[in-house]
Amino acid sequence: MNLRYFIAATTLTLLLAGLGILPSCSSPSCDDGGEGCPCTTGLECGRPPACTGWICDGTCHSFNERVGFRCMMESCPGPDKCPGVCDGAGTCIGCLQDVDCKPGHTCELGNVCSRCDDGVKNGDETDVDCGGSCPLCPGTCNVDADCPAGYCWEGLCVRCDDEIQNGDETGVDCGTMLGHCPLCTGYPCMTDEQCGTGICSGNGVCCKVTCDGCQQCGVDGECVPKYGPVPPWADCLPGQACGLGGTCAWKDGDPCTKNEECFHLKCVDGICGW
Repeated sequence: MNLRYFIAATTLTLLLAGLGILPSCSSPSCDDGGEGCPCTTGLECGRPPACTGWICDGTCHSFNERVGFRCMMESCPGPDKCPGVCDGAGTCIGCLQDVDCKPGHTCELGNVCSRCDDGVKNGDETDVDCGGSCPLCPGTCNVDADCPAGYCWEGLCVRCDDEIQNGDETGVDCGTMLGHCPLCTGYPCMTDEQCGTGICSGNGVCCKVTCDGCQQCGVDGECVPKYGPVPPWADCLPGQACGLGGTCAWKDGDPCTKNEECFHLKCVDGICGW
């Protein structure tokens, strides 16, 4: 079998050399060996590139080293060559699995040996020594627990006191009933603690200030007059209503001493009227 392979290989080599595809045995290009050059051992074929070797059957024939065969990479982060493994296609790469790397290193994306404290952005890191399979980079997150005093929103840590409108906020450091932060002014509320201002007005709206008497909180968080029936928080006397001045007032026909006491802000001859 070996004899037949030798004869066939020799015949093919002579044919290719005759066609000018391979160098002839007497060609000066064979002085240092090479593909198709005459040999008695593989050592005469010259120094092969990383992850390749020579077979000598009278002439030199190259082959790719097996997957995982140890080699030295031509380029690596430092000035010198660094160890690697063959990929089976004639190329020396950094690694195929963790065991190909130095202790403490892992084989990451791009067949690179890296570690999370080497001061280099490599592997699957998103920044130097963080992200990917390394610890999270500052300010980034996967879950709320990754963000002290805040919450995780689209991979970034957000706080309700950073004075920036971000995350699920609808205003600066405030949001809606379904959000993470306290409610913004003008949004419905049930308790003071729900509001960013700490004030849930008598009409159930987050307000900038406390609305007294016959005032209620408007959609902009400011107090506006409340007309008509006395609201529960107005503290008016029996028979009074909330007047045009935003205070408790007597109805038309009731006795008065000044305009401000009347619903329509008009006191004539001691009687409230139009």
